[in-house]
Amino acid sequence: MVDDRAARRCGQSLSIITIGTGGLLILAKRRGLIPSISPGIQALRDAGLWLSDSIVNILKHQAGE
Repeated sequence: MVDDRAARRCGQSLSIITIGTGGLLILAKRRGLIPSISPGIQALRDAGLWLSDSIVNILKHQAGE
């Protein structure tokens, strides 16, 4: 697993647009690849990725959940 912040900094230094793991879940839902981002968020938390409740709420709001 890659720390989103470190990966984002690296991408930005190379002028690559970044969206992060949460953004990837939202994109997958918008494209109809997954029905909900909630299981993905829980899987990330279960794997040890720390996500604050406020970030989870923002992601769910952006995903329409």
